[in-house]
Amino acid sequence: MDRIDQPLSAALAARLDRLFRLYSTRLLSYTRTLTRDADAAQDVAAEAWTRAARSLPTFEGTDYAAYIWLRTIARNAAADYYTRYERPEDWTEEISSRVLPAAASAEDVALAEPPAPATEVAELLAALDALPEQDRSVVRLRMQGETWEAIGRSYGRTCGAACSRYQRVLSALRSAVAA
Repeated sequence: MDRIDQPLSAALAARLDRLFRLYSTRLLSYTRTLTRDADAAQDVAAEAWTRAARSLPTFEGTDYAAYIWLRTIARNAAADYYTRYERPEDWTEEISSRVLPAAASAEDVALAEPPAPATEVAELLAALDALPEQDRSVVRLRMQGETWEAIGRSYGRTCGAACSRYQRVLSALRSAVAA
């Protein structure tokens, strides 16, 4: 789909030229960010400009507001670019051809991670006990695997408030143990 099926009027061609002069460099930089590959970025940018030319008659925004529109087109073109690659029906050959690194033995893992000294654990537990009940419950619920939504509901707050409180409590615990 790299053709424009209908010819552009002179006014639309002039507008497309203006948009290209204004935004071609920025759009190419954006596609480089999306693709992380210079060649792919040029392909995606070219496809984005082709799509923009095709849908320019329906665009009603100003030239200065067109960059957001062009970015949306480029993002969709990048998604389409990467979905074009054929995926094998049978992944077993693909996966079995890869060499996996050797797994570390249980003894190596146990020796690599020394246990925390008992004094640090005791300090941490003492610092945790010194916290207000609500702060302790936030830490306890999170360590039990509760979601931020459930933690927030448990004390009548939002999930963002629960996450913020948890981060503040962890910071306080770090300070208490480090002191």
